[in-house]
Amino acid sequence: MRDTRRRLPLTGAAVLLVTAALVTACTDDGATLSEPGTPWALDGLAAAPAAPSVQAGVDAPPARGTAKILGIAEVAGTDVVLAVRNDICQVAFLTAPPTAEAATAAAIVGAQRPTGSVHSDSHQGFPGNVLTGKYTQASAQSPPLRFVDVGCSEKAMAVRVEGAGASAEALKKAGDSLRIWRDGQDIVVTVGHPEAIRRPDPAPTS
Repeated sequence: MRDTRRRLPLTGAAVLLVTAALVTACTDDGATLSEPGTPWALDGLAAAPAAPSVQAGVDAPPARGTAKILGIAEVAGTDVVLAVRNDICQVAFLTAPPTAEAATAAAIVGAQRPTGSVHSDSHQGFPGNVLTGKYTQASAQSPPLRFVDVGCSEKAMAVRVEGAGASAEALKKAGDSLRIWRDGQDIVVTVGHPEAIRRPDPAPTS
């Protein structure tokens, strides 16, 4: 399996939370994008229906503020929750959603909204071959799943679960725009505007 961990340099803040990881990776080529405070097309999507326990798990301390959940998929028995909060695309992993009264922090990986000169436009490999336009990227180990990559653009968000295996089940649970497909041993989950997402053609088989 190819090594997808050597793609973009880490810049900006990298914050480790008690049971959550927030890591942002991007490049700076001097281009100008959306200014902070301008409407974010991805944030303008309708929220996906989510049980109170799922919302509580995503928002549990040390997370700050309420996340807007855009889609939920189940991958190998784990709820993969795609959301936006504070100009950040976040994916949270819930194995046993807590009750609203006893929430504990979920494992979270996040990539910031591409603004100003903080972005990449190199469309090689994930997420560049899935997201159109400018994007930022984050990668982290995220038990119980092996390794996760997140891409964040103005209009869409993409998540790849590496090494899920051919037998791992992936199901759509919520989100009008949520899409799921396999890429070899990996599973890709996206939310966002259709024109901002490309599903690469499968490699030919011999």
